[in-house]
Amino acid sequence: MWEKYLTETKEKNYNYEHLDSIKSNKSNLVYKYIMKCLNILEKEKTSKEVYYYVSETLKWSDVSKCGNVADRKKWKEQGFSLNVHNIASSEIYVLDNKDYDEVIRVLINTHGLVGQYIRGEINLSSNKELYKLIEKKLISKDLLKEVLIVLNKCIISAVNEKIYNNIEKEVLKTIDKIVNNNMDETINVIDRLKKLNSKKKISSTLLENKEVNKKLTLLFKQVELWYYESALSDFDIDEQIKLLLIISNYVNEEISHITFSPIMKQMYLDYNKQKTINIYRKRILECMLKELNIEDLVNGNVKKNVHVKCEVKKLGNTLTINFKFSRQAAKLIEFCEVAYTSNSLYNKAVYMLYELFGFRRDEYDRFYNEIDYLNTMNSSMNSKKILVDFITGKSVLDVGPGGGALMNIIENSLPDVKVSGIDISKNVIEELTKKQISENHKWKLVEGDALNLNNYFKTGEIDTIIYSSIIHELYSYIPYNGHKFNIETVTKALKSADSILTSGGRIIIRDGIKTEPENTYRIIQFVNKDDINILDNYCKDFKGRKITYTSIDENKVKMLVNDAMEFLYTYTWGENSYSLEVKEQFGYLTPTEYIKLIEDNLSGYKVIFSKAFLQDGYEENLLNKISIYDENMNVVKLPNSTFILVIEKE
Repeated sequence: MWEKYLTETKEKNYNYEHLDSIKSNKSNLVYKYIMKCLNILEKEKTSKEVYYYVSETLKWSDVSKCGNVADRKKWKEQGFSLNVHNIASSEIYVLDNKDYDEVIRVLINTHGLVGQYIRGEINLSSNKELYKLIEKKLISKDLLKEVLIVLNKCIISAVNEKIYNNIEKEVLKTIDKIVNNNMDETINVIDRLKKLNSKKKISSTLLENKEVNKKLTLLFKQVELWYYESALSDFDIDEQIKLLLIISNYVNEEISHITFSPIMKQMYLDYNKQKTINIYRKRILECMLKELNIEDLVNGNVKKNVHVKCEVKKLGNTLTINFKFSRQAAKLIEFCEVAYTSNSLYNKAVYMLYELFGFRRDEYDRFYNEIDYLNTMNSSMNSKKILVDFITGKSVLDVGPGGGALMNIIENSLPDVKVSGIDISKNVIEELTKKQISENHKWKLVEGDALNLNNYFKTGEIDTIIYSSIIHELYSYIPYNGHKFNIETVTKALKSADSILTSGGRIIIRDGIKTEPENTYRIIQFVNKDDINILDNYCKDFKGRKITYTSIDENKVKMLVNDAMEFLYTYTWGENSYSLEVKEQFGYLTPTEYIKLIEDNLSGYKVIFSKAFLQDGYEENLLNKISIYDENMNVVKLPNSTFILVIEKE
């Protein structure tokens, strides 16, 4: 019967956490997982008794996740809570086995709880039913211990063998507590949150509130949390705390379980065939949670949001948690999910998302392409290593750290230097935080505004400030005095740096540049004549300045040198990045203008180093796309694209 239930099903009640892709996993994952568990058991050298208990437990442990329509209808009529699959599976086992084994029933009923305790989802006392088997003399202490060790090795290794190897000692320690009835423990909110967020650092001022601590302590003491990390790992701690406070208002003496499975299922989609957090849903939820006042939440008052609400349903002794979106928000999310494959549609979809929810464009502009962009930024790091040679002092700030590669280089090259990175993009900070924890980096991360560095750092706190390919983004994205592409933004950024820089400190700039002289022309010959359509669209879409060209023939155009290069920067990145790159102006000053800007706006600085050059990769990427000539049709090289400027404060 257990095999019938696992195979005759259309249900997809599996944990998304360890899936690489959602769409590609159409086959019966639950059945495959159980067979993998049983295969691991076959390789274990165990007694017949251990083998019997473990194999029977594994066979029935996940049946409630499956079953055909008639089976599931019958189980629901019996009152089985299918959302808590271990308990429901034990009930199905009893239903289908008149001469059932009580030890097997309890093992199914508590199946997976050792791992869930280690993850912080349950209290250790949830395993007390196991110790009662010893008290009732249904199984010996030594035999139960051996059974639990083998059972947990099978179920955890079948998910990921590396995970089991990493937590094996903790598994054995937990089992030892269970069989010795040492399961009473004091609930510590911070420790519980640390377990629930194994890949995060726990830091929140909300936890200083006594009422918040009191509410969370009671919640953690009373209920088991299912699929918590799988559903909420991409939310920060403050957001999680607020959500837990909302839920706590629905918990009473009857409630023993909370499942976040519905949230898990709605928070992921496939992007480039990879399982990825649904950024559109996540950003909307962040906005909703940000609006909630902590005092109101403690008092049970939840401010209503017109576009999204937390939906809590009671099924027996279980609460299911989900987010309900308004019709407008749901349709807009769906539009964004479909439109990302089309540049023109994607721009419109994301723009409407900004308008509806008031997102700052410089915080969320790239959405999914952020990860691809960060990888690209990291791959170009070889040309940026020269910046390390100009670092002075013991504290370095990387403004707009991208994928973190430059911070890594500084950390490895100058181990005694304190490295910090600041970025306003939540996407960047989230990705870097994951990287910091997984790779054990020491650098400090700050989510903040590059135009107001003195809000995050003290006067004279930083010895070296690096702007590597970031000032052109500040110039392009941030409205200053009413409009973007304002050179005053560059001035504001540099003055912001000056406010926290120590005497003798340095500002290092690596960014796009306009070439000199500006009044020269270049002729572009397209290999594919239809690509002139891309140039036509670029001239209409680019907002940095007016860009025009003169047509020479069907595949040749004449342009001012800096207009030609500005187009080629975007053309190089290709179609997938067009909708993003067309918003940025890479070259905004000539070398001469840059130095004059410093002299006019920062007092007491001297130029240590300046160099303009063509960044590696442009010529290679454009080789099969264009040829470039001067006005007399002589083949010429691409002009300089990039400028390094190092200035020192006296």
